[in-house]
Amino acid sequence: MLKFFRKIRQHMLVENKFTKYLLYAFGEIILVVIGILIALSINNWNEERKNNLEETAILESLDKNLILAKKQSEALVSAERETKGVLLVVLGLDSIKSNLDDLTITDKIFKDAFWNLENDIPVINTYTDLKNTNKLGLIKNQKIKEKFTSLEVNLNELRGMLEDRLNVQQIRIDDIAENEINFIPLIKSAIPSINITNETQNDYKSILSDQRIRNLLGIKLNMTQDVLDYRVNLDNDISELTMLIESELKETNERGTKL
Repeated sequence: MLKFFRKIRQHMLVENKFTKYLLYAFGEIILVVIGILIALSINNWNEERKNNLEETAILESLDKNLILAKKQSEALVSAERETKGVLLVVLGLDSIKSNLDDLTITDKIFKDAFWNLENDIPVINTYTDLKNTNKLGLIKNQKIKEKFTSLEVNLNELRGMLEDRLNVQQIRIDDIAENEINFIPLIKSAIPSINITNETQNDYKSILSDQRIRNLLGIKLNMTQDVLDYRVNLDNDISELTMLIESELKETNERGTKL
């Protein structure tokens, strides 16, 4: 083909048809430019198609991860509510049994209020991996990006709150187990086979009348409520993100079907 065009150019030059040669040369340049533009267009189309496929795969992976995270989140919210409920009962602050004198506090109930602490958070590895590999930019939906930013803020705030509560537990509340009570009877609920016949039984009503101990458990109750609020916010973010992603995937599939 190139040899053919070369012969045409040589023929025009020999016949001194310079104007026609210029027009021909210009036309040849136009054809080359058009060819380059077509090649670039095809390359861009292939690149966009590749990015779209990768974006779909990313969204599907995020959706699966978030579904699992939602189950974890719901279990953690439930655990915090149980801890809050037990603390309210032990402190005589619940709406049903508000009179401490009428309460019967068992070793297990006191142990749950005193000892239980949930420090886990929902695992969203896919989002972390995308951040580390700089692939978040492949997600075009701005609402999804903004919601992930909100989720990350809530996660960081939750981590900070959990760390603060753990510090209070370890530094202040755990001191009660060492100095204020006989901890051995509390183990019975976890290890039923142990014999605590000769152990001194705890008088929980007397223990809970100590203002210092009540205040510490009250601080734990307050921090547990804060943690619960953060967990609920995070749970809502996960739900909203899942709906946004599944809606985006549905629209993507519908566009693919039409094509």
